[in-house]
Amino acid sequence: MSEEQFTRGNLCCLVDDGEQQTIEVRISALGQFYQMLDPSPDLEKDLNPATVEYLVDTAEEMKNPKEHVHVALYLEESLYQNAELKSRMEKSVSAYFSRQVDILEHKHRMAHKKARRNLVRGLLFVIICVALSVVLTNFVNNPIVYAFGQSLTVIGWVALWTPAEFYLYLNREANEEIATMKRLADASVSSRTL
Repeated sequence: MSEEQFTRGNLCCLVDDGEQQTIEVRISALGQFYQMLDPSPDLEKDLNPATVEYLVDTAEEMKNPKEHVHVALYLEESLYQNAELKSRMEKSVSAYFSRQVDILEHKHRMAHKKARRNLVRGLLFVIICVALSVVLTNFVNNPIVYAFGQSLTVIGWVALWTPAEFYLYLNREANEEIATMKRLADASVSSRTL
């Protein structure tokens, strides 16, 4: 039994036949597939943002994220008849998402370095703030100084907000995005005629 999900009009759909999940993409013009303003050769050219968005969204929504993905390009007759172009289009899907994996992994490594630096700074800052707060609240009997000491404690903990957000939330989201891109980079791609 196949399950289909239609989105963005008549452009694409997802078919799950129980053995393999196939993302079908209907291409009636080359501009629907490639980013035509990109002057690079086809294998280095960016894909059309709407097509990329559909492929990524669909891969993220798939029931079994470990299952192999197949991308079926349904090409307009003139595109399908050009064997060389058809072959380049098939290879372009993997090439594009492989580049995206490299870019995202690099950004993620840089984000990890930044998060580690922020964590060290935040921990040092919170230690200083808490120490000052203890000194001010325990040795000075003035309500304004006491309030200032308590404020230092809060400010110190706020300094850990960014590293905590990265390690609790953003790190996982980045890993999931990279995993989706890897699935699409490893996807098998075939062409069919419309």
